[in-house]
Amino acid sequence: MKITPFYRALNSTALRMLLCTIAASSACRAHAQWVPFDSLPGAQRVSAIESPGGSAGRVSDVRWDIPGGRVWFQYAGKWKSVALSGDATVTVPEGTEPPAAAARPQTYRAPKGGRAKQATRVPSPDGAWNAVFQDFNVLLEPEGEPANRAAIHATDNGTNKHWFGSADWVYGEELDQNSAMWWSPDSKLIAYYDFDESPVKEYVLLGGLTTTRTRALSAGYPKPGDQNPIAKLEIYNLATGKRTPIDVGSDPEQYVYGVEWTPKCDALLWFRCNRRQDTLQLMATDPVTGASRTLITEKQSTWQKNSPALQFLADGSRFLWESESNGFSNWELWDLNKGKLLRLTDDPWVSESIVNIDEASGWMYYSARSSKTGINSQLHRVQLDGSRRERLTTEDLHYSSFLVAPDNAHFVATKQFVDVPPSASLYTMDGKEVAQLTKPAADPYGKKGMPKPEFLRVTAADGKTELYGILYKPKDFDPSRSYPLVVDAYGGPLIATVSPRFGSYEAQTELGVLIAKVDNRGTPGRGKAFEDATYMKLGGADVDDQAQLVKELSKRPYVDSKRVAIMGHSYGGYMALMAVLRYPQTFQVAVAGAPPTDWRQYDTIYTERAMRTPQENAEGYDAGSAVKLATTLKGRVLLLHGMVDDNVHPSNTFAIAQVWQASNIPFEMMLFPNADHGIGSPAYESAKWSFILRNFGMWSQAPLGAPAAGAEPAAAAAAPDAGNAAKPMKPE
Repeated sequence: MKITPFYRALNSTALRMLLCTIAASSACRAHAQWVPFDSLPGAQRVSAIESPGGSAGRVSDVRWDIPGGRVWFQYAGKWKSVALSGDATVTVPEGTEPPAAAARPQTYRAPKGGRAKQATRVPSPDGAWNAVFQDFNVLLEPEGEPANRAAIHATDNGTNKHWFGSADWVYGEELDQNSAMWWSPDSKLIAYYDFDESPVKEYVLLGGLTTTRTRALSAGYPKPGDQNPIAKLEIYNLATGKRTPIDVGSDPEQYVYGVEWTPKCDALLWFRCNRRQDTLQLMATDPVTGASRTLITEKQSTWQKNSPALQFLADGSRFLWESESNGFSNWELWDLNKGKLLRLTDDPWVSESIVNIDEASGWMYYSARSSKTGINSQLHRVQLDGSRRERLTTEDLHYSSFLVAPDNAHFVATKQFVDVPPSASLYTMDGKEVAQLTKPAADPYGKKGMPKPEFLRVTAADGKTELYGILYKPKDFDPSRSYPLVVDAYGGPLIATVSPRFGSYEAQTELGVLIAKVDNRGTPGRGKAFEDATYMKLGGADVDDQAQLVKELSKRPYVDSKRVAIMGHSYGGYMALMAVLRYPQTFQVAVAGAPPTDWRQYDTIYTERAMRTPQENAEGYDAGSAVKLATTLKGRVLLLHGMVDDNVHPSNTFAIAQVWQASNIPFEMMLFPNADHGIGSPAYESAKWSFILRNFGMWSQAPLGAPAAGAEPAAAAAAPDAGNAAKPMKPE
C-alpha cells in the first residue's frame, strides 16, 4: 500500500463527509450496550469448555523399515511397531531408536509474500543470487563466492505506476500471486512481472485516526467495471544480460499469472484468462525468443477455476492436469510437445489432490470425494495408461493423512467423521487393511459432558439438492427446553466451512444457545452445478439455503424460531445482512463483520468472476445489494468494521449506515480505528455476543455504577434497559 500526501488524496468535501459519517456512527453507538465477553452470563462456562481432542487416534510420525518388514509409528508420545504382514502391535522399549526417516528429494521452494503481497527477495536455486524488488525494478544481488561480483540491474525503467518484479493487491488477493519473480531451476534465467497499474483508480483510506495527524493511505483497487492493471512478463538471461519480452497476447483486460518453469528449463508456463473468467489457457513460452503457444484451453459457461493443478512426471515432459470439463475436477495426462495423451478419470465427483505417483508400476494415487456423503474423501488410484481405476478405501468416512511407504507397497491413512473419532490403519496398496494402528477414542465428547456435534443433511431451497451442515448444542442440553439459534455463516464462493473432521466444537453454546452452520449452494467441493447456483446472483440461492436451514431446524420443538440470529464476517457478514433483510420472519438479529454491502464496492477479479460487470448484469447487482434493500429492515443489526480495511473497504458499511440514518431506522455500529479486514480486537467478540444475547432477552446492561443484570440462559429474560430503543425479544 502506497502512502500519498493527504491533500492530494482527499479533498475537503470528502473529508467533511467522512468525519460526519464517523460522528454519526459514534452517535449510533452512544447508547449501545456491550460488556467484555467474560462479563456475559455463561461466559465462565464457555472458558471452562475443553476440546474433545480431535488429534487423539492420529499418529504423529511414521517410519518404514522395509528390509525388516515393519512400520514404526509414534502415538501418544510412544513409538510402536507392527509387521507389514499384520501382526500384533508392539510398543518399542524406551530408548530404542526408530529407523531413519525416508530421505525426501531436495526441492527448491521460493519464498512467498504475505496475503495479497508478493515476495520482495527471492534467492536463486543454486544460492548464488538474490532477486530483489527495489525502487520498482528487479535487482540481482550476488550471494556467496566470489565476493567481488557486482549487482545486476535486470531492469532500470520501472516507475511508481509501471514496475517490474511485483504485482498489486488484486493479483495477490484474488489470483494468489504471492510471487512475482521466478528463477529457472538451473538459475540461469529469471522471469518477472512487467506490471502497469497506471489505468487503475486508487482508493484512499485514512490512517492515523488515533493520532494528532491523519494520513492518506492510497492504493490501486479496481472495482467492477473499472480498468484493470495490465500484466506482462519478461525473462532476463544472466549470461547474456538480455531482457526478452514475452508474447502474452494483445488483450489488455486479460489476467496473466500462475507462472512456473518446466523441469528442463525449456519453457516458461503461465495462465492466461479473459476478463470474464470463463476461458483459461495454459501457455508455454520459449525462453530464448519469448514466443508463446497455447497448450490447453479450458472453458465454462459460467466461470472457470483459475488455478487448476499441474504436476510433472519424472521425464519432465509429461504432466498431470486438473480439468473440470465434465463439471467435476478430474485428471488428464498431457505432454508439452504432443498435447493431450488421455483422460485418466471421468468421474461424477470432485477429485482433490495427488497423493503419490508410482511410475515404476504405473499408478497415480489421488483423493476424491466419492463417498455417499459428498464431503468425505476416499483414496483412489488410476493406471497412467488409463487402463484401470480403483477406489481403495471403502467406508463412508473421511480418509486423510496418507503416508506412503518408500517401496510404494503400503500406506497409512486416518479415517474419521464429524461424530466418529479418528483412527489410523496400515493398508496394502490395493486397499486391504493390514492392521489397525490406533483405536478411536471412547466417547471423547461424553467424557467431557458435551453432546456430539450433529451432522445435518438439509434439503436446499430448490427442493432437491442435499446440503451438509453441523448443529452444536450446550453441555446441559435438554430437548424439553427451548433454545435460541445462532447461525454462523460464510457461504461465499471458493470457501466451504463444514468439515468432516472430528473434534470441532463451539464453546459459545454455553451462553445458552444452539449454533448451526451449513455450506449452501455456491460453495466449493460439490461440483460445478452446485457451485454455479449463485452465478450472476450473489445473495440469492446462498441466502435462500441459509433460511432453509433455519426453517428445517425450527421444526424441532427445542428450537425457538422467534429468537434466531445470523452472524458472519466478510462474505459471512454480507450473508447476515441479506438474510435479515430478505427473510425478516426467519432471522430477527444479524451481526455483520466487514460486510461487502454492494458488489459494486468490491474488486474486479472476485466480483466479476461470479457476477460479470455491472454493465452486463445491473439487475443481479441490484438484487444482491444490501444497500438497495436496506430500507426494508425489520430486525436488529450490528455492523462491525475496521477503518483501515484495504480488502472490504469501510465505505461498504458507511453506505448502508447512511441509508438507515437517512431513513431513521435504528441499528448499531462499532468501528475499529486502526483495524484492517481481520479486525483482531477483543471488543469484536464482546460486542457481537452482547448484542445477540441482549436481543434474545438473555442479558441487559445495568445503569452506570450498578452491576450488570444478567440471567442465566435457563432463566427468564432480564428487563430491557430504559435507554435502549430496541427492546429485547421475549423468549417463547
